[in-house]
Amino acid sequence: MRGLSFITIVISSLLITSCGTDDNIDMTTARNEVLSVLENYQTAHETQNIDLLRNCFSPKSDIIILGTDEKELWVERESLLQEQQRFYESVDEVKLSVRDKVVKMCPTGLSGWFYMRVNWFVKSGDDQYTLENIRTTGVMNKEDDQWGIVMMHTSMPVKGQAVRY
Repeated sequence: MRGLSFITIVISSLLITSCGTDDNIDMTTARNEVLSVLENYQTAHETQNIDLLRNCFSPKSDIIILGTDEKELWVERESLLQEQQRFYESVDEVKLSVRDKVVKMCPTGLSGWFYMRVNWFVKSGDDQYTLENIRTTGVMNKEDDQWGIVMMHTSMPVKGQAVRY
């Protein structure tokens, strides 16, 4: 019985210390920092600023970015940025209309996840394109005192129900 009590205390202590919050973390500040990265993401696209966009993503080699096109899968930042630079060079104007933004924070204050709906307005020469209601979700981590996106997924919703349920 005594051994069981000791094991229970040790396991409980480990769970409490590993899953608890860091009392030194200001969650409002952490959430605002995540929102700032999302604002920079929008500004980077609208100003076609590849360096600002680079700062929105984690420099770690284990990120995953999934776009709306079937070929758009990136598992590290630089190939994503190379493709984005080609996009910027092929368009004259990009505007994003972001709404329904939701941010949730991990109790440690070192990770956050987000959702937002985005309308993309793109002008290239005489052609104009509008992509509406692009659902964008992602995860950010704070590493070396800087927030960066480590996972992002964008999708275009199907109108109506694809399968009735």
